[in-house]
Amino acid sequence: MNRAQRVVLRRKKRSIWTYIEPFTHPNIDGVTFGGFEVANFIASQPGAFNGPGGDKPNVADNADPGTVPAMSQYAKPGWRYISYWNARKAAANARAVYGDGCHLLTAFEWASLAMLSHKTSLLPRGNNRNTNPPADVTFTNEIAILDAACNARNAGWYANLVGTGPATWNLLHHPSGPADLNGNMWEWVMGLHMQTADEAGHEGHALVLGNLNVSLTGSPYGVSTSVGTNTLTDGRKAWVTDEFATMFLIDSAGTRFTISSNTATVITVASGNPASGVYEIVKDTGVNITSGMSSGHKILTLRDTDAALKGFAIPATADATGAAQYGTDGYWFDTADPGSAPNNIRTAIRGGIWTAGVGAGVFALALYYPPSNLIPGIGFRLGKAL
Repeated sequence: MNRAQRVVLRRKKRSIWTYIEPFTHPNIDGVTFGGFEVANFIASQPGAFNGPGGDKPNVADNADPGTVPAMSQYAKPGWRYISYWNARKAAANARAVYGDGCHLLTAFEWASLAMLSHKTSLLPRGNNRNTNPPADVTFTNEIAILDAACNARNAGWYANLVGTGPATWNLLHHPSGPADLNGNMWEWVMGLHMQTADEAGHEGHALVLGNLNVSLTGSPYGVSTSVGTNTLTDGRKAWVTDEFATMFLIDSAGTRFTISSNTATVITVASGNPASGVYEIVKDTGVNITSGMSSGHKILTLRDTDAALKGFAIPATADATGAAQYGTDGYWFDTADPGSAPNNIRTAIRGGIWTAGVGAGVFALALYYPPSNLIPGIGFRLGKAL
């Protein structure tokens, strides 16, 4: 284990979580990354097993998870065919298993993993070649165990059982670090959306988390403890008064409300009654993150000086070749109107899929699908606020 691995990762033997120590990046002023726990494996259903139909024994494709929790389990099929809204809910349900603070990994937390990889020059490899056995497109001798449940759905799909690749497929190439950040499955992340052509004057604008606080008491996401007329209450919080005024509350139904004020524990919206359950708070950055770029190009530079966006590892420029320092990872987007509210936005997925080749990687980003979308190659991962 080298010094970089030793300093920034802290994981108990056989734990399914890794604590990411707080750190800074020399290219990004004023942002402290880390300070949270991340699940080592892409989420699976509790009863997932590697056989025909085995990846969905608890919850059917595109079904509301109810109270079923997402799990972080080694060598299981990932939970696929799940919308963003249902992934948020299943991740919050994991509180019953792993304790308070469990949530869908956020866009800032994912960016922390990406920037840590960049800082240490240890970009993770992964399953992006679409072969059997699953392999890395460049390092073809690096292989993992085939996800037979996924392959049974379609003989041309070569996902791997989560976490079964070599150490080089893990964060910092650590033998017990978070796995499959490059390829295998795209992963929904919370708190990064893109507005589309249906919102006049806001096309391409990024919606990002209301703050970069990753603590249980200060983070802009959670599960409400009560709701009332024009209000949502989360008794776990200790927010700064009015820090979210003019931002947006996205409730458990996906409905977006304009926030008029907040106290330490209560969000008050301008009109309407938020639904109870999981929620997130986002702000409109006013920045069109598609300007001057073509979807499908590879990342050249990041928006690492933009005050509103520098904490999210979002591309600033891209071309057909890309930059090796960002793994020649791809950037995909679509600003066309995808449907009616709440699915009239594009929600971020990161990491890539088993078919993505060199475009997959820890910096790969797609703002291509509405949050209602579900495909076999989109899954999700748990984070934990402390």
